[in-house]
Amino acid sequence: MKINVSKIGAARSQLIEALRLFFEQRDPVLIHTLVGASLQILHDHIDDVGIVWDEILFLHKDTIYIKDEYPKEWRVKVNEARNFFKHADRDLKDGKTTIEFETVATQFLIFEAIRCLKLVENDSFDFLFEFQVFWGWYGLKYPTHLKPECREWFKRLSSMNPDKLTEFNALLVLARRPCR
Repeated sequence: MKINVSKIGAARSQLIEALRLFFEQRDPVLIHTLVGASLQILHDHIDDVGIVWDEILFLHKDTIYIKDEYPKEWRVKVNEARNFFKHADRDLKDGKTTIEFETVATQFLIFEAIRCLKLVENDSFDFLFEFQVFWGWYGLKYPTHLKPECREWFKRLSSMNPDKLTEFNALLVLARRPCR
């Protein structure tokens, strides 16, 4: 079977599947790899199409937040796990067969990937339920990251515990069930 898939469609699909796996608390390596692939497509698209990317894109290779003398070091560190999971050639030559993987980093990649998808798709962006659940979870998990006016929205979710991903996964499972 053959299907036509656009680059942005692939990025969206990878991101949605990563979110589902994230809330199911499945394989953190797979989740990180999917989000990394999605984010790479989106960053490349932003660069190649000439979209004016906004300053909030912290994980972009050309982020304005890193001093001029550290961009290479920045890129290596941000992409370390993703590249380790994707490539073997340089690592094997250097004798690097393991990595200390900080899984929390994936949460920030997901956050940026959703923002990049919104930036790339612009008016056609569909704020899917998976994205809404993640933003709700993120707002509860990291309330201090948000501007005060944004925190109001998350108060509606205050009965949910951001450390219990199963509660958020239950929302996604319910949303995918057909109504009868």
